[in-house]
Amino acid sequence: MRLARRLSRSVHSLRYRFVPTEELIARVSMGDSEGAKHALIEIIKERLAHQDGSLEGLNWTSLNLSKAMLSASKMPRAQFAGAKLPGAYFGYCDLRAASFERADLREAHFREADLAEASFVGANLAGANFARAQLRACSFQAADLSGANLWGADLRGADFAAAKLVNCCLTAALIDESTRLPVALRLEASGAANKESGSG
Repeated sequence: MRLARRLSRSVHSLRYRFVPTEELIARVSMGDSEGAKHALIEIIKERLAHQDGSLEGLNWTSLNLSKAMLSASKMPRAQFAGAKLPGAYFGYCDLRAASFERADLREAHFREADLAEASFVGANLAGANFARAQLRACSFQAADLSGANLWGADLRGADFAAAKLVNCCLTAALIDESTRLPVALRLEASGAANKESGSG
């Protein structure tokens, strides 16, 4: 109990003194308490609200935090390779060209996020929600998308080579001739809308 109070006071004090954002992220990665980790993320987001709001290119690799709330954040080119973020919420984020390679993102939420050119190579995305997300030219090579929701997502140019797409919802998804999908996948049965290049 005393340790928990000390941790709470320590995290709270960071609101009132300057600590580089990179150091705050490192503290999130090293923290023992889930509550302290979530509090640190809120401090990072509060700070960004008073700056340019951008977490561009920052390194979140090996972060271990379930149900992290990072919605509506600007994180282009951010590094999440190897992170453990089951149930994380990335809805409406700018994550263009971000790396989520080998990350644990089971049941994560990416609704309407901009993930153009992001890499999910080898990631665990079972049950993830990508409804209406921008996934143009994303790489999902060897990723597990079992039960994932890709309803209305833009998949033009995305690469799903060797990906697991069992029970994956592709209804109303946008694809074209550059979308690379496993041969065994029947898009018609999944209800995907095939948008060929040059069509309206």
